[in-house]
Amino acid sequence: MPAVSRWFAPVLLLGAVAAAGWGRAADGEEPDASVAALGTAGLAVTAEIAELDGSPLAEARIGTPFRIRLDFRDPAGGARPVTSPVAWLRPLGPTASTCQDSARAARVTGRLSGDDVPLAGLSLVTLDEANRVAVVDPHRPAASRIVAGIVPMEGRPAGFAVHPGRGELIYGRPDRGDVVALPLPWGRPSVLASGLAGPHAILPAPAGRLWLAEDEHVRLLDRTGATLHRLPLPGPVVLHEAGPGRVLAAGRDGSGLMLDRGTAEAVARFAPGTIGPVAAATPAAVLTIRDGRLVRLYADAPDRPDALDVPGAPLAVRADAAGRWALVLSRPLARSAAGPLALDILDLTTGRRVHGFEAPEPFDEAVLLGAAIFLTWPTRPVVTVIDLAALKDGDAAVRDVRLGGPDESHPVPRRGPMMAPLSPLSAVAVMRPGGRVLQTVLAGGGLSSAPAQAIALKGDPPVALAAYPRSLVSQGEGRFEATARLPHGGRWELVTTTGIGGTTACLPIPVEVTAEPPPAPRLDAEIGTRAGGTVTLAIRLRGGIPAKPGAVLRIRLAALDGSDIRDVAADPLGEGYVTTPFAASPGLYAVSLADGSPLRPDPAIVDLRPTAPEAGR
Repeated sequence: MPAVSRWFAPVLLLGAVAAAGWGRAADGEEPDASVAALGTAGLAVTAEIAELDGSPLAEARIGTPFRIRLDFRDPAGGARPVTSPVAWLRPLGPTASTCQDSARAARVTGRLSGDDVPLAGLSLVTLDEANRVAVVDPHRPAASRIVAGIVPMEGRPAGFAVHPGRGELIYGRPDRGDVVALPLPWGRPSVLASGLAGPHAILPAPAGRLWLAEDEHVRLLDRTGATLHRLPLPGPVVLHEAGPGRVLAAGRDGSGLMLDRGTAEAVARFAPGTIGPVAAATPAAVLTIRDGRLVRLYADAPDRPDALDVPGAPLAVRADAAGRWALVLSRPLARSAAGPLALDILDLTTGRRVHGFEAPEPFDEAVLLGAAIFLTWPTRPVVTVIDLAALKDGDAAVRDVRLGGPDESHPVPRRGPMMAPLSPLSAVAVMRPGGRVLQTVLAGGGLSSAPAQAIALKGDPPVALAAYPRSLVSQGEGRFEATARLPHGGRWELVTTTGIGGTTACLPIPVEVTAEPPPAPRLDAEIGTRAGGTVTLAIRLRGGIPAKPGAVLRIRLAALDGSDIRDVAADPLGEGYVTTPFAASPGLYAVSLADGSPLRPDPAIVDLRPTAPEAGR
């Protein structure tokens, strides 16, 4: 299986199903709001688009993110449970293959056409020492992983963060007093808001909004960059996530505000001197270090600190988004006392320590995802994974995953996160500062000590990274939602499939009227000759960049039943190409360009069964 789209593989290799879609009503007719999709599951699929804030949207605008909602129902109208549907947007043009052929080829090859817009996948954003950002698709071939080029930031950025609801990288430029948005994965940066006072920290908010920390204020911006709320605090202001629905803004004097993440309504106010320099937040409380103790300040009782049980003197604290777990780094109580550092895990529902172990050094970064904790270290080339689910058996499972990385004689300090959560998966993407290898580490205590995946990146070594794991998010039984952005105009359709024995549907997406884009490159393939148990294929590449005279085209053949995948060479012949003779089992095959080609044309389907006709001569 090619590495281009591993997110696709679990569903796409299951097999092909028949489907029927729907189109726009003829002039003067009422549009048909129902969508009938034929398959053995007998599901009806409907789709609608909406603004990021959920309001209805008549037509998708080019370059502007919007929501797509999918609804799977049985013919009687009841909601039907569906597991992990796959969906993508594809442009339509005179040379486009049929929707069914496109879905069938995608299942087998794990690939989409270069112009298709997946509704799931991973975009990685990297920052280098020269303040340049690159948007990388790590599942593409090595020569084409950088999908948005190298973009100079024109100044040292601050608040380097991905906004999943907008599908954008957002960063501040304190020296210019503005905030910049970079659409993912293809876009170019543009100023979202200006006239700001030292923007240095950013947190995403619902409906495309975002929180911004300035020198003396915390500000909530709407999706256009306009200020909705501006709240004064002694600066520089520090922002802490407090679960998915709240945010904590802490001032230099120890004061703070716990705010509703979407509306800026004050949930709790903390007096000066209440919040220490080291703090973490949960939806219901603030954890902070005061007078050498770890205390919890509840939002409904901010003036009554609750001491938490930590054996040593706390130095750092992290909390998970649900407010269940806290990770505490501590040293021996007496500064003069010899002894190692310790890491303690607290169950915040009981306020008790449930696990602990020695730490060789202070951790560098920590990510808490559900019942898993991921830790990186300043000098140790490992990610420590703590599996809290094992606590029910009496002890947490701990393992070290060894990372590949740079030559230690030339260390490069990080300037931002180098470990990013891949929610909703219990996994992280991580790179060692100064390295060029992206590594994926999974949760769980009984797994290998090697990363689940390692992908080499080109270019200068990153000093910060952010991950944008796009996905179809379940919104209830049979209902899913995703965020998308169309890179250009023309006609588009949504393709969704539920796998073998399920349903494939092809649904038009209403798009604002723009000039039709040039047709996407397309492969045509026919049987050339048969002789001695071998066959040749006649290949035409329509709408692509002309090859150099005499250049050989590398072709990938993939049997639709998954039984055979191979690469063959095709030599120039007239206006097309002809493959060298090869032996293949009878059946239907998807024909695409092999890895390393800069083109990503729509695949072709060729019939290699004995009854299939040969190309006319």
